[in-house]
Formats: sequence, C-alpha cells, structure tokens
Amino acid sequence: MALFQFDETVTPSDRELLMTPTLLNFLGQSNGIMAVLPARESPHEFRSHLTRWVTRRLFDTRVRVVSYVGEDSEAPYVVELKIRGPRAISSKEKRDSALAIKRLSQAERAVRGARSRMYLELIAFEIMDMIAGSDTASRMFFFAIKRIRQVGNLCIGILRPGLGCADAVRGMADLEFAVHRDEVGLTLRGIRPPFASHRVLPDPRRGVPWVSLMPIPSKPGPT
Repeated sequence: MALFQFDETVTPSDRELLMTPTLLNFLGQSNGIMAVLPARESPHEFRSHLTRWVTRRLFDTRVRVVSYVGEDSEAPYVVELKIRGPRAISSKEKRDSALAIKRLSQAERAVRGARSRMYLELIAFEIMDMIAGSDTASRMFFFAIKRIRQVGNLCIGILRPGLGCADAVRGMADLEFAVHRDEVGLTLRGIRPPFASHRVLPDPRRGVPWVSLMPIPSKPGPT
C-alpha cells in the first residue's frame, strides 16, 4: 500500500497530474482499476479524464468506480453501494449488504478480466471516514488492506488532513508520501522511505500525461 497525504493546498488537477501515469500504466498493460474517489471528484469526471488516453471501451470494461452517494449510478462502470453507520442494522440493511457483496464480486471479476489479473485499488479514505465514522472506517480499511496484500494487488491510498482514521491508515501503509503545493509548484516528499522534496512537472519532452520529478535544492544553512 502506497499512501499519499494530500494537504489542503493540493487541487484535483494536481492529483490528476501525479496519479494519471500510474493509472494509465495499469490500463495499458490490461490491468484493471477499482476506485473510491475523493469527495470532490465524480465517476463521470474520472472517466472523461482517463479516456483522453484510453478508449471508452477499455475504461468501461476494466474500470469500476465505487459510489456511496448514488453519483452517476446509471453508468455501467459505477458500483453503487451503501455504508451504514455504527449502529444496529435492520433486515433491509442486511439484504442491502448481501447485494453490495454481490455487486463488488461482479466488479472485481470485471477489473480482473478473463485472465484474472491483479489490479490497482485506488482508495480515497475520506469517503468512508465521513459516512461510517472513523472507528468503523478504520476496521474496514484493516480488513480491506489485508485482503489487498493477500491477493497481490497494488493499493494507492489518498489521505487528506483531519480524518479520524488517519493514524490507523498510516500504520497500515508500506510506503508514505507527502504532497504539497507552494511557491515552487507541486512537490512530493518521501516519508517512508524518506527522501527530499521533488517538484512534480509535466514531462518537458512528452508533456502530459507523462511527469518528471525534479529535485528541489536544499536551502543553505546558516553560516
């Protein structure tokens, strides 16, 4: 699991610049994507962005976007689910839960494809934290990440400031990065493993969606 901490300075366009190359890398090698998007992004926008470089058919067959608020729910690539809060569940909610498991199983078969390949799981942790509460969300993430490791998928987690599940999520991550925008532009810094800040730029020769990482010279200390 690679965890990216995006602070409040980072925009959706910044996330696209950093994440798009990896998403296209997976799709370009016939590996699928299962995504839980940040609150400010919609499944339709996600599809419109990626289909600038891949066909709509490839996206619709190998990408599934999990939605918990009914957004774009009629689209074939959207998996609509419901999350209950920390309370007792009714008989109807139990039936909804069984239906959700069925939908997720169908979505997993789609992103795995006929050859049952590994796939990328993109998770914005804010959604489940806000809907289900931090304690429930933390337990869900624990089991989800254990499953991801067992089946051999890659997980990219997106963490924003102020989430109650942040400590639990950080404890489960294998790699951890901090992303920030300041006067020099969008920067990426390694937390685990540690490395100095790099500026994230469109590749100067090929342009978007390729990116380059440019080391930011450290400021000289006091003499």
